[in-house]
Amino acid sequence: MEQIRNDIIYFLKSQSFMDSDTQFAENESLTKAGIIDSIGLLELLDHISERYSIEIPEDMLTPDNLDSLQGITNLIVKLKTERS
Repeated sequence: MEQIRNDIIYFLKSQSFMDSDTQFAENESLTKAGIIDSIGLLELLDHISERYSIEIPEDMLTPDNLDSLQGITNLIVKLKTERS
């Protein structure tokens, strides 16, 4: 899970969604913190799909799953596990 978390943070930094020194909690809202917006979320979803070879079902596109590092990490782990 740590590797997934680090990958998401790296993606956000490399795409200039956040500065290299930005700090935030695992369960902090990425949208409320001003880190990501709707366009950024689409880019993040594309990255997740390509990087982890998973498709995110429409019913899983919820704030609980996509608005925090913890939610995103849990979603990826769950989808990867179901795929195995």
